[in-house]
Amino acid sequence: MYLTLKQKLLEVPEGTAQQIQMLYGYDERKMNEAVDILEEWLKKQNHFLKKDIPRIYLETNIIGSKGSIERTKSKLDKLFALRTVLRKFYEFNDIRNEFKNLFSCTSMLAMPKLTKENNRLFVVKVIGNEFFDKVPYLDYYKIIIAYVEYFRMYDYSDGYRAVIDYRDINIMSIIARVNLVELKEFSTLILSGYGARLKGIHIITSSKAVENLLRIITPLFNPKLVARFRVHGTLESLHEVISQDRLPKELGGTGRSLKEIQDDWIDLLSSKETSEFFREINKAQVNEAYRMDDLKNEEMGLPGTFRTLSVD
Repeated sequence: MYLTLKQKLLEVPEGTAQQIQMLYGYDERKMNEAVDILEEWLKKQNHFLKKDIPRIYLETNIIGSKGSIERTKSKLDKLFALRTVLRKFYEFNDIRNEFKNLFSCTSMLAMPKLTKENNRLFVVKVIGNEFFDKVPYLDYYKIIIAYVEYFRMYDYSDGYRAVIDYRDINIMSIIARVNLVELKEFSTLILSGYGARLKGIHIITSSKAVENLLRIITPLFNPKLVARFRVHGTLESLHEVISQDRLPKELGGTGRSLKEIQDDWIDLLSSKETSEFFREINKAQVNEAYRMDDLKNEEMGLPGTFRTLSVD
């Protein structure tokens, strides 16, 4: 069942991995050599609490770093350090039951088919029902972390595109609850730690309040990413940039419904195999006392001194 679900939910056509590798100057031999280099480097990092990282996890991090081994080293170091200090984003054990309220008001899932650019499409649809006010934003961040970890182990893509459907929510209620400090921590973890390359963030709404939301949150991001935000007043506008055969029914696509796909994802992320993977990869943290050179918070995108930073 586990393998069937995985193949059903993350389609990677034959030859796609090779195409993506070639974009960054790799073939199978060169990629194996690069992963070998990373494995040797990991063994020498005294401050790493876990050094036996799966080879495919290292490979997808190389792709996420556009093929640069040195950049991959830097991002893994940052990721392990951020995972240590920002523990609250990793406090989940039972996805099916711990996030029941979230799943009652929000669909959050990856679409099975890659885009034509080999991006993985992530869809979020929020409904302003009685459950929405019960869900802390931290739960949304935790679920996204779970997905990104899973992608690094079991997916092969050249970046991500997000589609956020706000047509059934009062955007002012989102603005009223957003915690900018927590959002900054989360975005630092995703962008600086995992090095997730967001190729586009597509927001569907006809509400003018979205301008206020963007005015509040975009200062947290660099100009290059801000330029990739796009608001769509209609589904037809969305279809101009994302093919309908990649989208679910609710977004005017030909794919399965959001509920069907999300139910499958809940099964997959709650499986024994996935839970064991989360437990193991979460051990990839650091003991700063054994680091040869101090890692400054400026390098992490967080304020203060990293060695002494404490985040509740």
